[in-house]
Amino acid sequence: MREGFLKVGALVPKIKLCNPIYNAEEIIKGIKDAYDYGVEVLATPELCITGASCGDLFYQDILIEKTNEAIARVCEATNDIDITIILGTPARIDSKLYSCAVIIHKGKIIGFVPKNNLNKQEARWFEQGKNLYSRRVNFFGSDVTFDRNVFEVPNHKGAFFDVELSVKELVYLNPDNRTVYASFNLSSDYDVVSKTTKIKKEAVSLSKENGIGYIYLMPGINESSSDYVYSGYSLIIDDGDIIREGEKFSFESSLIHGDIKLNEESNDYIMTKDCPSDKRAQKELCKYPFVPVTKEDINERCKEVLEMQASALASKLKHIDIDKVVLGVSGGSDSTLALIVCSKAFEKLGIDSKNIIAVSMPGFGTTERTYNNGKKLSESYNTTFREISIKDACLQHFKDIGLPSDDRSVAYENTQARERTQILMDIANMEHATVIGTGDMSELALGWCTYNGDHMSMYAVNANVPKTLIKHIIRYEAEETNNEVLLDIIDTPISPELLPPDEKGDMTQKTELSVGPYALHDYFLYHFMKYHPTPDYLLKIATEAFKEEYSEQEVSKWLNVFLRRFFSQQFKRNCMPEGPKVGSIGLCSRGDLVIPSDADSSCWLLID
Repeated sequence: MREGFLKVGALVPKIKLCNPIYNAEEIIKGIKDAYDYGVEVLATPELCITGASCGDLFYQDILIEKTNEAIARVCEATNDIDITIILGTPARIDSKLYSCAVIIHKGKIIGFVPKNNLNKQEARWFEQGKNLYSRRVNFFGSDVTFDRNVFEVPNHKGAFFDVELSVKELVYLNPDNRTVYASFNLSSDYDVVSKTTKIKKEAVSLSKENGIGYIYLMPGINESSSDYVYSGYSLIIDDGDIIREGEKFSFESSLIHGDIKLNEESNDYIMTKDCPSDKRAQKELCKYPFVPVTKEDINERCKEVLEMQASALASKLKHIDIDKVVLGVSGGSDSTLALIVCSKAFEKLGIDSKNIIAVSMPGFGTTERTYNNGKKLSESYNTTFREISIKDACLQHFKDIGLPSDDRSVAYENTQARERTQILMDIANMEHATVIGTGDMSELALGWCTYNGDHMSMYAVNANVPKTLIKHIIRYEAEETNNEVLLDIIDTPISPELLPPDEKGDMTQKTELSVGPYALHDYFLYHFMKYHPTPDYLLKIATEAFKEEYSEQEVSKWLNVFLRRFFSQQFKRNCMPEGPKVGSIGLCSRGDLVIPSDADSSCWLLID
């Protein structure tokens, strides 16, 4: 202990989801390591004793019983250790469940801080913390009062720290004019692009303005990656200066620590709120709202998205104990990004890239350019390449169902997509592997996929990445690796290649001629999901943003296409595979887009 300083720590433990006993042992190891470093107050992320992503398993009595047993183990193991622990846990009080921070010192619980600002999803499982305010409850033999979030630091008389469980706003209140030196914010939130950058900026401002130490923690990568990715970001700031930042996406426990100054002249603070500025007006004029403006920011975004996708996939493979994946490679941008993500995930896990089985499945519309690019791509990433033609199988199926040989209807197209999916699924069964989906968010928004064909996989790594960003990610990867085939892939027109090529061997089917420009559709998607404008207003701002490319009549035409398809194709999104959310917009029906599949779109459609 240094005179005039408080040593604080942030521990993001390695966990097993829904296994409190295992998690407790990992937390105890982290506590002992922190104590050896001289840490006096140590925080963990919200709900880390169980994992933050347990979902409806929070309802299970056995999980809460094991949680209580785990808390008891932490208390027992730290009985002789002079360190204060801020432990994130669910707690059942009077038959109701709360997300809490339990404050433990020398094996005894000295306080509770229940979370009060719940989002809609959290409110499904937990009660508002304000229901416990001004109450005294006996918990683990301790008489706990629930009307304070400020605690005195043992061995530092007159020095206090506060605890918050909130991710939406940085709002703090110092009751009773106590002198607070360190503020701990325990989060249960997943990560998306730029989130930690914004958190860091706000935290630095808050710390500097109030002359306090600020400690922030997010759950780690070992949480569920079914729909989101958790990074385990942690941060220690003192008086506006960043002391330590934890490593993101680490599968092992992460511990950071640093000294907070005890300076009474600068630490009396009152309620403050730092709200980010409204950027909606700027976004309305930006044609590509999913893509940053400068080259530097684009590269940073691409790097961050790739890291999130790869970390989420790596986490999923660890959870299901599988070290092989299967995916189709078409020579298009979506399957290219999926293969890149698989390669990076395998590198994280130390798995041989030969365990990535890349399958080319040429059909009636496959061109020489896309076939060759798919093969070169697979070879450049040292994967196992297989070629399986779908022509004979589809011809037999056409005969079986009575489809005329000259028919080029949707049945002709979708038969090929479903045959490819069947091949991938069956290879996965043979190889004890999992099928990686390649479809992107823009396609899902429009339903531009074959139901139970390319619509289906076991994990969809691109499901929340928009089409307008994907080419930038691939270009970023091409520049980082000097891989020329990637550049030719992003220059190839977007096509499912389900219709035969022309006499010269060139593709005849181009997606954007049928469904509309993806630049427009991504613009519609972003504003429709984020700001919920009226269709007339969306038409107005889109026309202004794209005035050099499209007339108002063209924008109106494609906006109606977007709206009709967005509503009518919800049934596909309702049963879409798991896949990580990486940005502020997501289409997962399990949390991001909860709308009925039989909603009438008439009110949204523009009158011609």
